[in-house]
Amino acid sequence: MPLLRPLRFLLTVILLGTLASLIPATSAADAPAKPLVVTTNTILDDFVRTLGADALEVRCLLTPGRDPHSYDPTPADIRLLTRADLIVVNGLGFETWLEKLIKNSGTRATVLTASTGIEPLHAPDHHDHSAHDHAHHDHGDLDPHAWHDLRNASRYVANIRDALTKLAPSSADAINTRATAYLAELTALDTRFRETIAALPAARRKLVTSHDSLRYLGHAYGLEIIPISGLRPDQEPSAKQLATIVKLLRRENIRAVSIESTTNPKIPTLLAKEAGVAIVNELYTDSLGTPDSPAATFLAMARANLETITTALK
Repeated sequence: MPLLRPLRFLLTVILLGTLASLIPATSAADAPAKPLVVTTNTILDDFVRTLGADALEVRCLLTPGRDPHSYDPTPADIRLLTRADLIVVNGLGFETWLEKLIKNSGTRATVLTASTGIEPLHAPDHHDHSAHDHAHHDHGDLDPHAWHDLRNASRYVANIRDALTKLAPSSADAINTRATAYLAELTALDTRFRETIAALPAARRKLVTSHDSLRYLGHAYGLEIIPISGLRPDQEPSAKQLATIVKLLRRENIRAVSIESTTNPKIPTLLAKEAGVAIVNELYTDSLGTPDSPAATFLAMARANLETITTALK
């Protein structure tokens, strides 16, 4: 009997060890993968991250400060889209390179056009600075920079909220709660834009920009935006158009020429010096700034732009 007890104990240990080896070990690596959301610019990326928080894996194709108009996709982008569950795009012709990228990737991801439901503005077919009424031409290409009207930004957020709650239903309540708070912030900031710009003297509500990226802001808040280039920064104006802008700056006492964070400052700087007006550094239009900039998030970008514009035009 004394010998049976150690033997029985040894057999029990061996049996338990064998059973334990058959049970799969649990670890962080075995946890269900988070849905992967790929965004096509840093502004959309901020919206998705704000609403999705830690419920999603979020990856952006572009880095802060990169010009989305001239982006050249990489093989890594193709691999990323292949894994994606949801791709969030701006639409309105902003991502001219995206259709080919999606086709080459063979992705089966859902594609959300975040600007759905927004009434687009149209750029003029040419620069007619003598009329200086750029916000009301109803012809030409669609202007994709819709987020600069904060009511449109709210539409982006609502569209993204609806897509994310479908993608991650177990996190729907948290996503909806964050979206409600974020939409309230956008509404409050929209009111601040209207009140701040309305306080400027009417004759000073004119701003020359590097390219045609702030049409929605001007249309929504009562600013006359005079772009040097077209919808794309590489649509450079002719010498005649530049001369017309210089004359306009002088004749109408326009106080500033702005330089955007994603554009070449050479032409705006030359124009400002020629006309003897201030140079505004720097507006954020097509991309958020780096994490250490005053425009690291969309709300921070909008506030920084409002401060920059009103300071320049006072």
